[in-house]
Amino acid sequence: MTDRSALAALGAAMLRYRLARGLSLRQLAGRLGMQGHGGLSDYEKGRRLAPADLIERYEEQLRITDGELRALHTAALAERATSKSPTSETSTVTIAELPAVPADFQGRNAELASVLAAAADCLAGRGPITVVVTGQPGAGKTTLAVRAAQQAFRLGLQDAQFFVELGAAEPEAVLRRLLRALGVPDAQLPTEVDEAAAMFRSRMAGRRCVLVLDNARDEAQVRALLPGPGPVLVVVTSRQRLTGLAGARRVSLAELTRADAQALLTEIVGTVRAEAEPESVAEVVAACGRLPLAVRIAGNRLASWPDWSIAHLAELLRDEQNRLGRLTAGDLAVRSAFALSYREISPVAGRLFRRLALTPGADFDVQAASALLGEPAEAALEVLAGASLIGLAATPGRYRMHDLLQLYACELLQEDAQRDKAEMALLGWLFEQARLAAAALSPEPSDYPGGRPAAVAWLDAEAGTILGAVRRISERTDGEYDALLSDLTQLIPWYYDLRCRWSDMVEVAEHARVVAERSGDLAERAFAYSMLGLGQLGQHRYRAALASCELGLTDARAAGLAAEEAELFGRMGLAYEGLGQYAEAEARHADHAERCRALGDEFGEAAAVGRRSLTLQMLGRHTEAAACLKLALKMRSGLGDERGVAMAEYRFSALRNHQGHHEEALLRGNRALAVFEAHDDQWGTAVTQYELGRALAGLGRLAEAATAYRTAIRGLEEIGEWQRLAAATAALTDTQRRAR
Repeated sequence: MTDRSALAALGAAMLRYRLARGLSLRQLAGRLGMQGHGGLSDYEKGRRLAPADLIERYEEQLRITDGELRALHTAALAERATSKSPTSETSTVTIAELPAVPADFQGRNAELASVLAAAADCLAGRGPITVVVTGQPGAGKTTLAVRAAQQAFRLGLQDAQFFVELGAAEPEAVLRRLLRALGVPDAQLPTEVDEAAAMFRSRMAGRRCVLVLDNARDEAQVRALLPGPGPVLVVVTSRQRLTGLAGARRVSLAELTRADAQALLTEIVGTVRAEAEPESVAEVVAACGRLPLAVRIAGNRLASWPDWSIAHLAELLRDEQNRLGRLTAGDLAVRSAFALSYREISPVAGRLFRRLALTPGADFDVQAASALLGEPAEAALEVLAGASLIGLAATPGRYRMHDLLQLYACELLQEDAQRDKAEMALLGWLFEQARLAAAALSPEPSDYPGGRPAAVAWLDAEAGTILGAVRRISERTDGEYDALLSDLTQLIPWYYDLRCRWSDMVEVAEHARVVAERSGDLAERAFAYSMLGLGQLGQHRYRAALASCELGLTDARAAGLAAEEAELFGRMGLAYEGLGQYAEAEARHADHAERCRALGDEFGEAAAVGRRSLTLQMLGRHTEAAACLKLALKMRSGLGDERGVAMAEYRFSALRNHQGHHEEALLRGNRALAVFEAHDDQWGTAVTQYELGRALAGLGRLAEAATAYRTAIRGLEEIGEWQRLAAATAALTDTQRRAR
């Protein structure tokens, strides 16, 4: 008979409540004022009955209000009084099949805690419980399952430990093996699966056991092996997610944390050796993608070759084309682990998996996958996700592939005769979508689905992918994809300017310039130089920006691009402004406005007029500056350009602060802020908060001013606006000094 005593139930409940609060025995003992924690361990294992006052303190410290512990304690007292404390005939472990866990096991504390919480629930009478452990190949699913099962044994599931490598095995064969382990003679083994499963449930009834089912193929293979009611913990590992197992608890393994991965490598190669080359340890772990199997293989190779430096292995692993081949040690190989999963997926999913090596970013969505596949990809993505060959990215609706899996996919891609066609389809789709989304941020009317917010969200998600795609085009020498950059360089600056992604803007512009020079297209080179100048302005590299704009001006004139020529005058004005040469800046802004007027470009003229106001202000011509801003406001309002109106209001706020008219500055600043926040304009929000701080400080509202300055500082730090950040920080210090 199994140990179903009230004493055992009390111990299991005490354990369950402690684990639920995340406390170790030592931590709880400290809270209870006990010198040691050995006694608590005996109580939780049901070996001894805890005194009543300790039960009360347990409930107090662990915030237990349902009276469960006191009720179980009363039952245990009654049981002892009637001498019904049981002795289990199955208390001795007769089945102990769990393999050893590598001594270098590191990390996975949260995942272990999840499985052990299930074990505690089993001991408390809530079993059986099935825990499914999933993760990409090489994530350490089996190691975690065995480690958790060993600890579950120590918690009290001590009647039997089963370990079954499922793989391709049929349930009938597995059941026969389990029944033999339970003492059933061959002559009595049922021949039908249903009968064998029923006998297995009967033999398991009442046993406190752990059953590890490793490398399960599918749900059907597992269902026949699940025990009936009783204190049994079943831990299933699988490359599939096994979503059809109703009621199962789930643990998903990602890569190790950087610290745990480095600790694993250190444990294998030795502390002295690792501490002598910390940078190389970090590089090896990064090359392994923090995948436990890969890190363990790398460590084993170093341990096998003690004369190797860690730096030598790091150098070998830098070669991406041969990295998977070098992540092999004896019968351990990362490529082999990946191949097991790849061989089990459908041909369509396999084709998509190979082609995902072509994605130029860190993650992707279903539309990108469909472009690669040449057909709707939802079903294939489900297969790949179910096989843990791809995972969910941090952004909802997007997927990611581990770096090593991407290298494996790249190897397989060599077999795909449609590789170039798939890549062209992906890049064509990506650049067209980027062009449409960026156009939605320009002042021109747009019918982008979901409007401006949806366009910004798409560009935010794809920014890294766009940059990667541009790099890929620039690296090619055949010019096959050059045309894809054409429209993008004229429109993507609207997004980069909104998000202050100046480095991205500069890099894309440099690549566009290389492509334009390769094709000899002066117009494209003019756009590239113009974009480059704008990015350099954002980086406060004013002389470099001026030089880029002058080169762009030469190309724009030669190509007959009057509108771009006008825009370049405006950017040159901003460069002179940054250099403190306000007369030159004012002249360029005036030229910009005049040229736009001649071209009928009202948006450009309104922008030029607004920019000119600041240079007039800096030249002390405040009346003219105010007149420019009034004109800019009128023009922007007439065009329905909300963000342009906000920009003019912000500039007006700055002018009025400069003049000491803080009430008007506050009013205009608040108008601007509302629009900038509605447009998710990080730069506009941050600089306007700074002007609000100036206005509030000028009005003597120092506490409010300090709040505005702090908000401005956070925003300016985020976008890297260092010059205004210094001014805002100094203003906050002065405001706090005045408030004291």
